[in-house]
Amino acid sequence: MTTLPLELLLLIFDNTSVQTLDSLSLCSHQIRILVFPRLYHHVVFENSKELSQFSSRVISEANGENLIDELQVADHIHDLEFRYVYYEEDELELLASALQHMKALRGFTWSTTLPEDPIIFSALQTTCKGIQNISLHLEVDFTGHYDDSDYISTLFGFEGLERLEISTRWMFLDNGKLPSSMVDMIRASPNLRTLDLSLDTYSDPHPKWDIDTLFRSIDIAPTTLRLRKAADLDLHAFADLTKPTPFRSFLLSHHDKLTSLALPAPQEDFTHGPPSLNLPLDTLPVLREFEGTVYWCFQLSKLQVASKLESLAVLSDFNDYKRSMLLGVLQAFSSLKALNMFDGDIFLSTQELKAIVENTPHLECLTCAIDRDETAGTIGSQLSCLNLRALAARYNSRFPIDVFEEFVRTLAKHCPALVTVEDLDQRDYDVRWVATILRKEGGIDLEVSQTRI
Repeated sequence: MTTLPLELLLLIFDNTSVQTLDSLSLCSHQIRILVFPRLYHHVVFENSKELSQFSSRVISEANGENLIDELQVADHIHDLEFRYVYYEEDELELLASALQHMKALRGFTWSTTLPEDPIIFSALQTTCKGIQNISLHLEVDFTGHYDDSDYISTLFGFEGLERLEISTRWMFLDNGKLPSSMVDMIRASPNLRTLDLSLDTYSDPHPKWDIDTLFRSIDIAPTTLRLRKAADLDLHAFADLTKPTPFRSFLLSHHDKLTSLALPAPQEDFTHGPPSLNLPLDTLPVLREFEGTVYWCFQLSKLQVASKLESLAVLSDFNDYKRSMLLGVLQAFSSLKALNMFDGDIFLSTQELKAIVENTPHLECLTCAIDRDETAGTIGSQLSCLNLRALAARYNSRFPIDVFEEFVRTLAKHCPALVTVEDLDQRDYDVRWVATILRKEGGIDLEVSQTRI
């Protein structure tokens, strides 16, 4: 392998899994030196023991101890990701000490319970000045920290970001407003290219936060904008040309930069929303990914960009009227490569599936739920799509394994490019089936595996 040109070796390593790179690093001294940086670009902590061992290693190497070939892990870390449920305070203090040596750190993902002390977030802001990407997945109640203004200010105290993603399961809103420190963080990141706010709120009924209020106080030009869940947009005010709203002004000023957009479900019923949002036909010319309800899909289908859209995720607000309307407007999205209709209770019949693939001839990935009254054989024989490579479907009437395999075999005959089929039904022990199709002369072989949810 070492006889290959260096550029080719690096290209191979850049497209190789971490597990394989780890094995390759044992092959020779030269390969280890080439592979080492790529082993630690993205570090994931699955438990507290991993975190402690990692922090101790970084500190030890910084002190010149236990070095091999003068290589230090800290020099090559680009992203840290935390997945474990709970980290002890002393473990986070040790990591805070290690962070000062991670000069190349650019990204940080927190997907677990918030610690009692925000020391880790404070250390990131004071010692890692190159942080550009922040993802906070606060999937548990963090309202206990909401009244602590110092904690919230520290949590949302980053600036100069290029990517910001925040998702919450429970979040308290004060009079329908986002925390001021969160808004300040966005305002302090004028070069933000991705803004993703998927904020579920606390109490019943769920309060909303106003999109216009946010965009009245910030000035950004992102290429990816996702405003989901508790976000609220007054459609009638948005459609009013006599007095442009802050969000409309933002959209018309920066629409030519947006490549990915997600918008929340309207407060208004579909039939009570404005029939037209009065958008110029050439709005969003470079948009390629969109997520929204049928109402938004209907409005988007009127624009010239509809024929160029490559990925569409449809959020549930279905009734029969909206259902038939969506199937009709799909003709406008003729270049779609990925369609996701797996949201809420959208169960499609075989005829509807057939209409979808006929209207989207370039479709490669389809995610959906199938009506329980349909049979596996009927679906497999009628769902014909030349370019479909991946299907993920919930059947709502669980296939036995032999019926699932026969369904996949039948489907593979009518979809010549199909590679994987995933059964989205949750089975015993939170397991789903995934079938990989192996094509060979004289027939089709299947590899059926199980994935944990």
